[in-house]
Amino acid sequence: MSVSYSGPARAARRMSWFLLFMVGVALTVTLYFVKTHAQSAKRDVRNLTKAIAAEEAAIRVLRAELAYLEGPVRLSELNESYLTLTPILPEREKSAQDIEVLFPLGGEGDK
Repeated sequence: MSVSYSGPARAARRMSWFLLFMVGVALTVTLYFVKTHAQSAKRDVRNLTKAIAAEEAAIRVLRAELAYLEGPVRLSELNESYLTLTPILPEREKSAQDIEVLFPLGGEGDK
């Protein structure tokens, strides 16, 4: 015993199959775009991770160079070669009151 559809019932059945097909196509296209976007985002993350690693390596190199350039032994050698500066002795240090006496603020010469 088979059921045969006629007229409006058959048209409704065809319409429902067509709508289901269109929903399937729409879902497939949406899935494709989501997948493509996810792959693009993964690629961007990978590239940014590599760039961050390269920048961190460059920072480590710069810090090592700075440590060498600021090294006390190197600075002492440069001082002896070019500047011949000597340490400040404690008896040559001035207090705030001594500086104020030597360089008065708002003294008689300002009027």
